[in-house]
Amino acid sequence: MSRPPPDLAERAMHRRKREDAALAVPILGIVLLASPVLNIFAGVQTLFGLPAAYAWVFLIWAGLTLLTRDLARRLIGPADRGLGPE
Repeated sequence: MSRPPPDLAERAMHRRKREDAALAVPILGIVLLASPVLNIFAGVQTLFGLPAAYAWVFLIWAGLTLLTRDLARRLIGPADRGLGPE
C-alpha cells in the first residue's frame, strides 16, 4: 500500500523546516570557526606538518560546503528543476 502524496500544508511545513536548516548553517559555521581562528595566535600545534587550526578550518569549510549543497538541492526539489512532481 503506497502512501498518498503530501498535501499542500505538509509540503509547506517540510519546506519551512529545510529553510530553517539553511538559515542555521551560517550560525553553525561561526560557532565552529570562532575558536580555531582565535587560537591561531595562541600557539602552533601541528597535524601532519600543517598547523592544526588550518586543518580544522579547511575541514569545517568543506563540511559546510557539502551541507549547503545538500540543503540547496532539497530546497529546489525536483518539481522546481522541471523533473516532475515531488
